[in-house]
Amino acid sequence: MSGHNDSLFRDLFNHSFDAQWILSADMHIEHANAAAASLTGYGVEELMGKPLSLLLPPKVANYHDGYVAHYNEHGETQGVLGQPRRFEILARDGSLIPIQLKAFRLGGADDKRMFGATMVDLRTQVLLEQEQLHTMAQLKRLALIDPLTELWNRRAFDDALDRQCALVSRHHSAAALAVIDIDYFKQVNDTYGHAAGDRVLQQLAAHLKKIVRKEDMCARLGGEEFGVLMPACDPTSAVVVIERALQRVATDRFDLDDGRAVSVSFSAGIAAIETDVVAGALLEHADAAMYQAKSNGRARVEMWAPDTVTAVARG
Repeated sequence: MSGHNDSLFRDLFNHSFDAQWILSADMHIEHANAAAASLTGYGVEELMGKPLSLLLPPKVANYHDGYVAHYNEHGETQGVLGQPRRFEILARDGSLIPIQLKAFRLGGADDKRMFGATMVDLRTQVLLEQEQLHTMAQLKRLALIDPLTELWNRRAFDDALDRQCALVSRHHSAAALAVIDIDYFKQVNDTYGHAAGDRVLQQLAAHLKKIVRKEDMCARLGGEEFGVLMPACDPTSAVVVIERALQRVATDRFDLDDGRAVSVSFSAGIAAIETDVVAGALLEHADAAMYQAKSNGRARVEMWAPDTVTAVARG
């Protein structure tokens, strides 16, 4: 019966889909199946008698050698045996292969120390995990991006504004907020159609991204309204940035899909981000300044102040 069982064991060992190993006490390979050879790129005969560390990258090999020395001296497993562990092995061609290893002791307490190990090839699983992470990152990004202009959307802008308000309150640093609204945008839609209006929105977004500072955040807040969050920027400097954008936009022609072009301007309001002022109030301040710019003739920038709205005429 023992011979029959041995035959069954050999068949199971040799035909296993996963890499199977039998190791000596000093972690030399006594037996390896075809899956182990396929996984590592070595022939079965090549693996016989080789140290398992042949397949381990230097960092893993150092840990492995320390574990073997500890086990041979103290007979303690340090929680390694029986516990699935993920790491990479070194294939014959030098490539790293992600695997899951489960090691276990073979035989009874009185037998010669031998170990068995199963290695599961995780390459497909790792690829799927990476694709899933990439997809999740893309979905998260899409949830924060305006699809038409490819600027940040209102949700992303509100979150960033909340964080900036907290930073200003904590560090008493300077920062500013601008709200921009395209002048006479309804007329563009009514005259040329919504597709033309979309083209105008896209081109204004492109202008803003080119003109504002790298650290600034541009967002489409909704409709024809845009926001610019400017950290480490006092209101006067913010006016300079937005005024420069206004001048660039006003001197450019916005191309429509049918070959025609239109002139565009915008009105903007700026509010300083101050200590202990909540994001909602800051947006109201910048909105109020923007509407004041509309009332004062459009194509201009207004800076909000508690008692007055300071106008900055387009020069």
